[in-house]
Amino acid sequence: MKGGTIMFGKKVRNEMLALGDLVEGLPIPQSSDVSIKMTPGALTITGSGQEFEIDASKLTLVDLKSDVEMEKIIQQSAPGMIIGAVTFGVIGAMIGGRVKTKEKRVVNHFLIINYQTDELKTIVIDVTKDWHNAAQLVDYFRKLNPSYLQSNVKISL
Repeated sequence: MKGGTIMFGKKVRNEMLALGDLVEGLPIPQSSDVSIKMTPGALTITGSGQEFEIDASKLTLVDLKSDVEMEKIIQQSAPGMIIGAVTFGVIGAMIGGRVKTKEKRVVNHFLIINYQTDELKTIVIDVTKDWHNAAQLVDYFRKLNPSYLQSNVKISL
């Protein structure tokens, strides 16, 4: 059966898939659309007509990081300016058309992939549009590599 086996009436998935835009780490143009597929044997990244495969034993980290930005939006009310000008003249136009500032919170999610060849290498992928699937891919990596969790445990005496 393709895609998994059936255990207790539920299908067990043998792979996870996420989509994103390349930030850095591969020899393809930045912002290229990429797909990331994790299987028990390898992590495969496909983008710009090329496929890159990293053996699962060489993966040292697959993690999801978030970056929060505050964006200021400046608005000026044209209808308020017109209504103010009609009812109270120049002063009414200034009050009715006053500049309003709003803050918008923007959250970006990045998939960080570290792997070991002759040196430690990193791939960063912006998965903001598909961060739910990227989070499931990270959980899948952690289930496949329980030693990863044990190596990051802090023990205080």
